[in-house]
Amino acid sequence: MTSVVEGPTRVDTPCATPVSSGTIATDRQRHSVTSAYLDIESLRATLAGRLVGGDIAYFGALPSTMDEARRLADEGWPEGLVVVAEDQSSGRGRFDRRWVSSPGDSLSFSVLLRPSSDQLPHVNMAATLAVAKAVSGFIGHTPSIKWPNDVRIGERKVAGILIETDSGVGRLRYAVVGIGVNVNLDASEYPEIASTATSIGAESGGHVDGTQVLQAVLEHLDDMYAEVKQGRSLTDEWSQHLDTLGRSVEVRWGHRVFGGLAREVDGQGNLVIDRTDGTTVTVVGGEVTLQE
Repeated sequence: MTSVVEGPTRVDTPCATPVSSGTIATDRQRHSVTSAYLDIESLRATLAGRLVGGDIAYFGALPSTMDEARRLADEGWPEGLVVVAEDQSSGRGRFDRRWVSSPGDSLSFSVLLRPSSDQLPHVNMAATLAVAKAVSGFIGHTPSIKWPNDVRIGERKVAGILIETDSGVGRLRYAVVGIGVNVNLDASEYPEIASTATSIGAESGGHVDGTQVLQAVLEHLDDMYAEVKQGRSLTDEWSQHLDTLGRSVEVRWGHRVFGGLAREVDGQGNLVIDRTDGTTVTVVGGEVTLQE
């Protein structure tokens, strides 16, 4: 017997009419702010000609890069726009949990993409793989991915990804990929994450340059997203990095809680779980906890 646990795959907002390119140019100039720890102009020069990172809107402080990216998307900014904030006061993760970040020690940014509905399931795969590949260049080995979107080193989170979408009448208008990376964050200073989080600097044994990390993530994301746009499935490559597979898990969705063995992911990235009662459940949402 097979059942499906439904979960929200997007957050929709009303359709807005894009503004003219003249307004976009004015906004681009307005967002050219000097960063205290990121070399934004170097990033712009290095990423020029790429889709992801071809436009960078930098802010000294924002409540949320996700919300700002959605606002700019509704104004008509192009696919590939990256919104970066040095300080993010209301960053959020899955289930509206607070994302802990420290100015100068963490990266908080969001990327505007405009995939088709068929391509959307692979956007999360592209983002998590891009972050994992980028982090591996600094620590010497590839991190794992906890389904669906946590990048981890030794079962401690080093980065998290959140995707929100906006749909018009009968079509996907855009997706915003929010990414938070612990670059030099000292997790021990934050009791709520001290036992569950780490950073690239802590794992590499030295201070890491945030500009280099952001550049690496955006370059890998540009490469991975290009493959998605070309119709390539990332499921096999993504599943090879999932530390969830082959392990006993507990799933929570609303008031429903059940356990089982995480057997595989399907072509859409949904988690297939074999329950102890012999049934199979395909999980498309909810919170999955790994059991010892």
